[in-house]
Amino acid sequence: MPAPLRRLAAQISGWGFYLATTLIVEAFLFFECTLDVRVYGMEKFKEVKRAGRNPLLVIWHGQGMIPMAAFRDERLCLYASHARDPNYKKYLQAIRWWTLRFIERMGYRVLDASQFKSESRGVMQFVDILRSGTGSVIAADGPQGPIYRAKAGPTFLAKKADVVLIPLGVVISGGFELDQWDRFEIPWPFARAVIVIGEPIVVSSKARDKELEAARLELETSMHALTEEARRRIGFPVTVLSAAQREAPN
Repeated sequence: MPAPLRRLAAQISGWGFYLATTLIVEAFLFFECTLDVRVYGMEKFKEVKRAGRNPLLVIWHGQGMIPMAAFRDERLCLYASHARDPNYKKYLQAIRWWTLRFIERMGYRVLDASQFKSESRGVMQFVDILRSGTGSVIAADGPQGPIYRAKAGPTFLAKKADVVLIPLGVVISGGFELDQWDRFEIPWPFARAVIVIGEPIVVSSKARDKELEAARLELETSMHALTEEARRRIGFPVTVLSAAQREAPN
């Protein structure tokens, strides 16, 4: 293909991508307007920012839609882990790519781990971004579970990047779950949603393994308690599950 035609094709492709993502974002914003979202504890988030500290919002992977929409004006950075599996299906790669472009158009900075040769290099780049003064959001049980079990990632970042962990509890009044490990929740139009922001958790830069594990357990316990509080606020019965029950498959 001649160079002028290649340039024209690239321009048309770029316009098409921009139009497609714009339409998707506008459709989502219209859908979001139908939701009744209540946020409790926002003063805790604002206090962390007033103190000059960087917030790291911590959510459960399957409950990310509502908080990602609610905090889109905070100019946060999202780190997207990458499955380095040679058998990773092409259609899943395409869905991931479009999802990240959608998140960017929502106002987030996206750090895509697939740009790096290894996951560890991506994580260290993410640490540098957080150190520069950018807040973020992370899934405690991501990217592959087990569900509702906090991993070491958030506390590691809190230690290395001097960010403050802000746990969230999120509940929707009605919707459906995707058939995947995180049971990703999508609310129905006109549904109600509650976000409860918990007490900030600070991890010392000198914390050792024992302190990091204690902080991880504190984070996990707090997120379960906040989810129960969100259930109470939205009008659902509170169901306290033991650790064994949370781990047991449905």
